[in-house]
Amino acid sequence: MTGPLALLVATLAAGAAQEESLVFGVEVEMVRVEVLVTRKGEPVRDLAAEDFELRDNGVRQRLNPITFEEAPVDALLVLDMSASVQGSKLEALRGAAGAFLDGLAPLDRAALVGFQQSVVVGVPLTSEIPSVRFALDTVEGGGSTALHDAVYVALRLPEPGLRRSAVVVFSDGIDNVSWLSDEDVVRAAGRSGAVVYGVDAREPGDPNHRFLKDVAKATGGRVWRARKIDDLQARFLDVLHDIRARYVLSYTPTGVDTAGWHELEVKLRGRRGDVLARPAYYRPAAADPR
Repeated sequence: MTGPLALLVATLAAGAAQEESLVFGVEVEMVRVEVLVTRKGEPVRDLAAEDFELRDNGVRQRLNPITFEEAPVDALLVLDMSASVQGSKLEALRGAAGAFLDGLAPLDRAALVGFQQSVVVGVPLTSEIPSVRFALDTVEGGGSTALHDAVYVALRLPEPGLRRSAVVVFSDGIDNVSWLSDEDVVRAAGRSGAVVYGVDAREPGDPNHRFLKDVAKATGGRVWRARKIDDLQARFLDVLHDIRARYVLSYTPTGVDTAGWHELEVKLRGRRGDVLARPAYYRPAAADPR
């Protein structure tokens, strides 16, 4: 690995310590929060802004009307390509990730990030989905597992704007070479505007088993267990289904300080369902160059 990507990975630790360039997405004064509502495990799709109550640092906010036009999605596939992902497992992963790509809408974009002992951005964000499919079909497994570093690299790829960002992570192994700790990456995820999803094929006793759950929780995402390779395609399609089922709540914060960490509380008013959203977000001070 050479060039700009090598420099990026070489500076991961310093970047995580400073948490630079990872700031929750806002447009001027508006904050947007992705929310999933389910009832008995199935998405609830007929809700309006008045059905939600959102508190920012304990202060109730006035929500803008919910538009049912789906915002375009930037889907970043972060795939374990270590030595344990070879043969039939690699073919199953290619098929599962390919089915996910096939389900993207015309205005969506995708990227491919593969990781072994190093992290490789195989395809940056692009609307040319066939180029991502081609890269997916040509990668090979081998080497160790730099899971933490790979998730951090993916969190830096989305561009600011109105597009939604979904980081979809697959791993079946133990992280044994990352420069970054799980705490570094979870903290960075909480500052980012992306929602992290996991497809976890590791053994339950894996000492790093909590990492994907913790990084997903920090962003309001979810993790699915793939108990066997035949489950992979169904789990990737579960992720896509989740992305499509989410509401985007937006508001202009009132009655709270703008800068710093903001605790979020989202619940339903007069409706039944389970609500999943990020627990907090971070906004820099106006003079902060980030």
